[in-house]
Amino acid sequence: MRKTILVVLGAVVIALGVGQAAAIAQPPPPGERGPGRADRMARFLGLSQQQQDQVRKLMEDGRGERQALWEKLKTNREAMQQALDNANPDAAAVGELAIESNRLHKQMDALRDAQDKAIRDLLTPDQKVKFDAMKAMRPEGMGGPRGAGFGPEHGGAPEQP
Repeated sequence: MRKTILVVLGAVVIALGVGQAAAIAQPPPPGERGPGRADRMARFLGLSQQQQDQVRKLMEDGRGERQALWEKLKTNREAMQQALDNANPDAAAVGELAIESNRLHKQMDALRDAQDKAIRDLLTPDQKVKFDAMKAMRPEGMGGPRGAGFGPEHGGAPEQP
């Protein structure tokens, strides 16, 4: 009897823990956004309110240009897929699309680098060290997955000395 009670109690504890973890892991409801890049960065770097406002403004100011580039990349990717899906793909057309894709990716990298430099210029020396470590941990390719490199929940917290 005692063994049965312990098993049931253990199952209840596990169920509660899994339920809470699942609730935490759920994406925000449609129309709502979870913590953004600026919020995760602010927590990770320990930004002051003034720094947070400046970082958000920098990100907002560049949003339109980044969005336009994303749209061009998406259109290019779709055109390349269409060209490759042809029975006899035109190598010249596919090559031109690949060159255009490379050019667009370089533009996106330049935008990200300029934004990172502007953010870095707002930081204290200690925050710059954390920022550089965070950037070094960011996966390659279009900045990596959303949220990569901004805190322990994303695998991005460097070890503290």
